[in-house]
Amino acid sequence: MKPLKLSMSAFGPYAGPQVLDFTELGDRSFFVIHGPTGAGKTTILDAMCFALYGDTSGARRDGKQMRSDHAEPSVVTEVVFDFSIGSASYRIQRRPEQERPKLRGEGTTVMRSEATLWDITGIYNEAKEGAVLESGWNKVTAAVEKLLGFKSDQFRQVVMLPQGDFQKLLMADSRERQAILETLFHTELYRRIEESLKEAARVLKKDVEKTRQQRKWVLQEARSQTREELAGRLQKHREELHAAGQKVACGRAMVKKAQEALAAGQQAREKLEEERQARAAVAGLESRAPEIAARRQALAKARRAAGLLDAESALQARQQEVSEAEYVLALKNETMNRARAAKEMAEKKFALERGRESEREAAAREVTRLEELGDKVRSLAGAREAVVKAQTQYKAAENKYNKVREFLNSTQLLIEEKNKLYDEAVKLAARRDALESALREAEQVFNKRQALEAQRRELSVILKDFRIAGQKLQHAEENYARIKEQLTAMQEAWPRGQAAVLAGSLKRGIPCPVCGSLEHPAPAREKAKLPSEEEIKTGQQQLNNLEKYRDQVKDKFNALVAKKATVESKVRDLEAELGDKAGVNLSVLQSDAHKAGQLLSGALEAVKKVDLLAGELAELKEQEKKAGEQLEILQKAWQEAGMALEAARAVVWERESGIPKELRDLNALNEARRVAGEKKERLMAAFEQSRLAVDEANQALARAETAAQGAREALQAAQKRAAGEARSFAARLQAMGFADPAEYAAAKKTQEEILALEKQIKEYDENFRAALDRRERAIKAAEGLSEPDMKKLTRALVLAEQARDEALQLETRLRSQIEQENNWLKQIVDLDSALEEMEGRYSVLGHLSDVANGKNDYGLTFQRFVLGALLDDVMVAATERLKLMSRGRYHLQRTLERARSNAAGGLELEVFDTYTGVARQVSTLSGGESFLASLSLALGLADVVQSYAGGMHLDTIFIDEGFGTLDPESLDLAMRALIDLQKGGRLVGIISHVPELKEIIDIRLEVRATKKGSTARFRLS
Repeated sequence: MKPLKLSMSAFGPYAGPQVLDFTELGDRSFFVIHGPTGAGKTTILDAMCFALYGDTSGARRDGKQMRSDHAEPSVVTEVVFDFSIGSASYRIQRRPEQERPKLRGEGTTVMRSEATLWDITGIYNEAKEGAVLESGWNKVTAAVEKLLGFKSDQFRQVVMLPQGDFQKLLMADSRERQAILETLFHTELYRRIEESLKEAARVLKKDVEKTRQQRKWVLQEARSQTREELAGRLQKHREELHAAGQKVACGRAMVKKAQEALAAGQQAREKLEEERQARAAVAGLESRAPEIAARRQALAKARRAAGLLDAESALQARQQEVSEAEYVLALKNETMNRARAAKEMAEKKFALERGRESEREAAAREVTRLEELGDKVRSLAGAREAVVKAQTQYKAAENKYNKVREFLNSTQLLIEEKNKLYDEAVKLAARRDALESALREAEQVFNKRQALEAQRRELSVILKDFRIAGQKLQHAEENYARIKEQLTAMQEAWPRGQAAVLAGSLKRGIPCPVCGSLEHPAPAREKAKLPSEEEIKTGQQQLNNLEKYRDQVKDKFNALVAKKATVESKVRDLEAELGDKAGVNLSVLQSDAHKAGQLLSGALEAVKKVDLLAGELAELKEQEKKAGEQLEILQKAWQEAGMALEAARAVVWERESGIPKELRDLNALNEARRVAGEKKERLMAAFEQSRLAVDEANQALARAETAAQGAREALQAAQKRAAGEARSFAARLQAMGFADPAEYAAAKKTQEEILALEKQIKEYDENFRAALDRRERAIKAAEGLSEPDMKKLTRALVLAEQARDEALQLETRLRSQIEQENNWLKQIVDLDSALEEMEGRYSVLGHLSDVANGKNDYGLTFQRFVLGALLDDVMVAATERLKLMSRGRYHLQRTLERARSNAAGGLELEVFDTYTGVARQVSTLSGGESFLASLSLALGLADVVQSYAGGMHLDTIFIDEGFGTLDPESLDLAMRALIDLQKGGRLVGIISHVPELKEIIDIRLEVRATKKGSTARFRLS
């Protein structure tokens, strides 16, 4: 916040309107407010604080108490304060509750308090109020608190450091300092975290209680008082289940025993039946014995005949061999003849193919050449794809570049246009002061000329009245002189005439009324007519009237003389001031003033446009900058894409140069390779086939000749073996007991028939043996057995199963009960586990909540911990200044010690004395040291707040007194710190009676006290 203008009326010692324009300071931002005690220095700070918050800088007086005793009753007490926050400007007007004279009648009436807040950003004409942001005493205060970011008491500890309260921030306790820092650093988040932890702990505790209640309900449902009681009952039921299980096992054993008895009866009955069936089976097989004996005899002959099968087969084979050898010999002879013809044909074709050697070599070279071109064409295809890709990328880069370039060009054109408008507006706005002066001058000239015209008209009237009054005065003087002369003559004649009058009344012998003589020897005689007493009285009255009239006329004349002199003086002064303009027509001057007003209006509009155009230009230039940067990137990308395209094209050109045009396409090359390969293969295949055909023909002829010779030899051998085999077969027939081949043929059976006979005989033998064995086993198994009572055995099984089922039902009931009790116990265990987990979490979260909410050894909440870290930063910044002001002796630091055990902690301050090496409370500092520490703390706080909260503008600091407690060296060090502060752009205002400050600081706000109230003004050296 920076003050722009402060206007006070009937406020404190300032009886009349008092305006302080802080913009007069220009770029100088360090000034001292000085003046005698009681003149109203602190009132200036009171007025600012009153305008912002409705109270004074010391918070000891309200607005109603600030009414000036010097002010006229009709003058309204009010403060108007213009200030800026960043680039925004605001105006506040406050009027406290006050008494004023009634507009009608006598007495006073109470004027209610009023407050209004305007946004005057960009408004340079004071006649315009701007947009109303808020109205109403409390609403305006709330709006100011929102704008500035802190309340009145915090404002007085950070921005405006009032007399007597300067050390309040330094000496405050943790809780008071927390309220200040929380507002300045906006640490409500950490307070909300404290509350969130507290709420989370509360919810978790509630969950613990809920879980405990659930556990109670489960125990109630289980009709148990404790988990141990439920576990004991479960164990008892498990034991009962074990006993029931034993009963079930016993029942099952009885059932098994009955089942076994029943099965044994069934087996006995089955064994007796088996004995009867086994005896019947043996008898049946014995009846088939003759049939099986005939089959055994036929089988024996067949087996002897089968012993001659190999000889018969051998004989047949030898006879077949002879037939085959004859057939093969005929075939071999035919093959040999064909082979001779084929050889002759193959030799002719081979001779023809040998003559095409050059054609084969050319085809091979063509295939090789085309194979070599394959990699090149594939490489060319890749290069062409790279070109297409590069062209796409190049075109995309070109399009992006052109779009951005067009945008940049349009932006630059727009910037050029806006610059022209901005330059025109700046030029016109720069002429605002000159135009305001010109307008004031034109208005002043017009007003003076208008006044001159009025004075001239008035002088003309006065001169006319003056002449008339002069004539009247002359006539009055003449009449007065004439009547006076006449009266004088009458008055002089009166005494003389009285003697004659008296002499005329004398009679002889009567005493003279004058002398008493009885003799009247020479009585007086008057020749002229004597005035009477009435005439003298009338003359005297007339003279008095004329004198009065003359005096009245003279007074009027004298007044006219004075008025004439005054007006003539004014006319002369106005004519001197107007110079040549004194003779210019009023309408011309009025037109000049109107034109000047129009020019000024244009300039004021230009002032508005300057910021608007500046903002638009800044935005456009930022766009231009970004577009330029983007254009450079895109141009580079475009160039790189162009280079990549050219490189890709170069690669294509280079690779195309080594490939015939008609073969640059991979498909065309493949087709050419296929055709060439097929041609080569055909030529090679034809040659190879002709060569192989010759070889094969030779080999085939050789083989055919060899085979024919072998076939003749084989035929001779076969014929010899067939004759020998016939003799051997005849000898074996006789040896096997066959008289002739016919008997052999009758006895001979096929292998299947022999196998069938063998199978039949074998099955019979096996079945007979099995039947004998079965009969023997059945007789043995049934030995000593009698027919069992199956009904009795079945009844015993039913009774055993009933006993077993009853035991099973008891077991099932116990299992169900145990399962339910297991579930209850599991729920209890789970709830106990959950309780243990939640109680464990609560032990942490609850402890964390307690710690975060200040229930710790230091009484330190989480928010206060964060504020402590921020305060440490403030201490660092403050110590840097305090070290400078105290010549390195003192360091400010935070301490966790508390003044009281139940007090809030974490934000207490102490000072470290490097001379003693001991840290002590800040309250132990001397007056001057406390002032330096407080000043350092305020400045450090302002630095850190502004660095942490970018939206908060701490651009101003006012300090009311305290410098008188400093020695010259400390004062010099403090001034250096404040001068360094104002170099950073912060407005620094101090109130002090220290004479040296007026020499150090060249900008002074002088406050003077008079009998009619105080006045103040800036004095710039």
